[in-house]
Amino acid sequence: MSILEVKSKSGGYRVVAEGNVLATLGEQLSRLQISRRTSVTVITDETVGALPFAKDAARSLEAAGYRYQILEVPAGDHSKSLATASTLYPKLLAFGMRRSDLIVALGGGVIGDLAGFVAATYLRGISFIQAPTTLLAHDSSIGGKVGVNLPEGKNLVGAFYPPRAVLYDLSALATLPARQWTNGMAEVIKHGIIGDARLFERLEEKPLTVCPDAATLEPILTAAMKVKIDVVESDEREANRRQVLNVGHTLGHAIEQRSHYGLGHGEAISIGLVLEAKLAVARGLLDEETAVRIERVLASHGLPTQTPRDDWREVAALIDVDKKHGRALWTFALPTAIGDVVIVDDVSPDEVKAVYDRSLEEA
Repeated sequence: MSILEVKSKSGGYRVVAEGNVLATLGEQLSRLQISRRTSVTVITDETVGALPFAKDAARSLEAAGYRYQILEVPAGDHSKSLATASTLYPKLLAFGMRRSDLIVALGGGVIGDLAGFVAATYLRGISFIQAPTTLLAHDSSIGGKVGVNLPEGKNLVGAFYPPRAVLYDLSALATLPARQWTNGMAEVIKHGIIGDARLFERLEEKPLTVCPDAATLEPILTAAMKVKIDVVESDEREANRRQVLNVGHTLGHAIEQRSHYGLGHGEAISIGLVLEAKLAVARGLLDEETAVRIERVLASHGLPTQTPRDDWREVAALIDVDKKHGRALWTFALPTAIGDVVIVDDVSPDEVKAVYDRSLEEA
């Protein structure tokens, strides 16, 4: 079991990572001093809700004496929307949820962001717990960013709203389909690029193409989560430093949306990491050899690295609505070495187009 502490000006919280933690969910709530008079709403998706660990969580709540309901939404990124959130609020009201009650976000990043957004906005804010069940969610469940997408772009409506705790059931990761595991590895690799050269080198030496045993997995995930925690603690509300977590995401989000979510999040971020490393090389921030290493480690984990043949104007239009940008030039988080990323806020669209076009020619 790993226990990490996150310091937050809005209230610190604990990250507990261990096997079968959901089977003791009721006990975990008691440890967090959540009264048994608290009503609990578990928000999940239809896929996760049918899995054994979700049923174990429900049984544990019942055994511990908590009054609870389970609300399921369709699986997939399309549920991360204002429309889906609007279907959940009346169900919370009908169940009698008050400010003293609790939401549990049981699932991957979509559910964590959606349920966290609902918790942040229902009755102007009630407590919630992140209970991630995917590898990707080792990133999204930490840091207190919650929100939903708009048709114009990802994560354009949301809040900084930290959870009461993060309860990460490592045994759930063994149930992931192969493609979901691969998608999650993009974010693990990203954390190595941002702040842990040894983690990156370990994944270079021995790629994690399938979910390993807990003894192997726990230190790798803990290292990745520590990178995220260190960054978040230094800049909780993304005034500056926290933007390094977006490396690969400025182009990756646009590519993901242009695929109409046919690409998984990690697959799109992988392509974004390759392109943004090439942008860093073009700017003289990164050496070519390191950019090649980044591309190779992503490919060795089964992630796509080739630039999709798409209409640049459409890609650029999606980049342009990214919330990090100023009015004229674009802001990027770019790698300067393995273990170091810097923020640049003077990138012209023409610079990015040149890298994008060159990558297509090299494909």
